[in-house]
Amino acid sequence: MLLAVLDQTSIFSDAGPGVAVRETVDLAREVERLGYRRFWIAEHHGPTSGCGSPEILVAAAGEATTTLRVGTGAVLLPYYKPLKVATTFNLLSRLFPGRIDLGVGRGPGAGPATAYLLGGNGPSSFEPKLSELVRMISDDSAAPQFFPKADRPELWVMGSGGGSVHTAARLGLPFSFAQFIHDRPKPEVADQYRAQFTSGDTVPRFSLCVRVACADSREDALALGALAGWLQTAHVSAPSALKGTMPSWSELRELAAPSGPPTASTLIGTPSEVQEQLGELIAAYRPDELAVTTACPRFDLRVRTFELIQEMCGALVPAG
Repeated sequence: MLLAVLDQTSIFSDAGPGVAVRETVDLAREVERLGYRRFWIAEHHGPTSGCGSPEILVAAAGEATTTLRVGTGAVLLPYYKPLKVATTFNLLSRLFPGRIDLGVGRGPGAGPATAYLLGGNGPSSFEPKLSELVRMISDDSAAPQFFPKADRPELWVMGSGGGSVHTAARLGLPFSFAQFIHDRPKPEVADQYRAQFTSGDTVPRFSLCVRVACADSREDALALGALAGWLQTAHVSAPSALKGTMPSWSELRELAAPSGPPTASTLIGTPSEVQEQLGELIAAYRPDELAVTTACPRFDLRVRTFELIQEMCGALVPAG
């Protein structure tokens, strides 16, 4: 099973916004070393989610690596003209042939005021814009009208269910499901995607995206779990736009408490505990690929999380 990383370029009070973007690039180098296949960068607009233009960091991560596929997870397509997105990723594909992923989503990824300033036509425009984007990227007769010939980026739809999964299946595109949005597993989403997949020349590819708070010590794992809880609370009180300063590592250690019953929104615990939780999700969804996201003020523990996931996935399923 192929492994991917979803990085949200979170800004912690311990470091600051400049360090956050440099650590995203450093993380790309580390996960390439660990054998991950993909590195996706999220688009979020707000003071603690520091990447409103992920394609810029995609270029930096591509320059810092040699074999890793780099891309977006996801460009919030309702805000943009499809031609502009296609042109940007055509340029990235010329810089890094065969290594660019273009993940798109319906958003919002921002608070109401920011979303208004970004413009666009709202979530209802997602499907027609995606259809146009697919035509621009995939139609050999149409593409030369818009930009120079180059390798095509690999186009993914990313979402938490609903309309996104139906759109991906109808257009014959791979789909990445944001399990970390949900407290319980929803394997019916994978079943719907596979059942509705209509393309005759490609096969369905389903990626499961999970949030992990895993560390060698239980104390560190609980601190990471406290951050996951903080993020969920912040998103409830300020949907899609975190406000205020994210906790420091010392503050997280103080917030850490024994975790309650496990939920599927964040896999929390030591490696053996997380491996059990992850194994259950993999058995339920049967994903073709696994994407992992985490948050931690300490870069070394962030890297260690992805190292642990790589080790436990090797034990759970054969390498693919």
